[in-house]
Amino acid sequence: MIRCEERVVSATEDAPQAEPQEQRAGVCVVSADQLAQIEDHAKATYPDECCGVLIGTPGERVVVASVHAATNRSVDGKRDRYEIDPEEILHLAHAGEKEEHEVVGFYHSHPDHPPAPSPTDVARAWPAYAYLIIAVDARERAETRAWVYDEDSKRFHEQAIVVEHDPSSASYNLASDLGN
Repeated sequence: MIRCEERVVSATEDAPQAEPQEQRAGVCVVSADQLAQIEDHAKATYPDECCGVLIGTPGERVVVASVHAATNRSVDGKRDRYEIDPEEILHLAHAGEKEEHEVVGFYHSHPDHPPAPSPTDVARAWPAYAYLIIAVDARERAETRAWVYDEDSKRFHEQAIVVEHDPSSASYNLASDLGN
């Protein structure tokens, strides 16, 4: 399930608050297959958080060309934290450059919690990247929302998610480049 509402989250808040429509932070375009891959990853790692990297074209309309599941290397507790190896991100960035793509964002799950940025997410966020957050529970229901962090306001703003059902929209597969 994908839900798009006008929301914003800051470092001092645990829950999102309403924000006027002009605060929407662009669009994140993913294929149905990519979204299914991300949600399957979240279900498979439950009750721990999953995480991964989004490769594509940046801008007001972020277009995800491929998704890469990463290993959650958090030592602070994988049930409510995630950490991606910086070397893995760098490797993916170099691989994406071959197709004129770059790291455009990250995804992670919130087991048994809403798909909104937590205070930890706000504290660790990098500006201008898309963050897909997947809420997943023991019954394997998933809800995905997209966010982008604005450094000036110290807040996440929700992005609209556009799901493309055309398989050609995910034409570049980094897995073949990485030997997976």
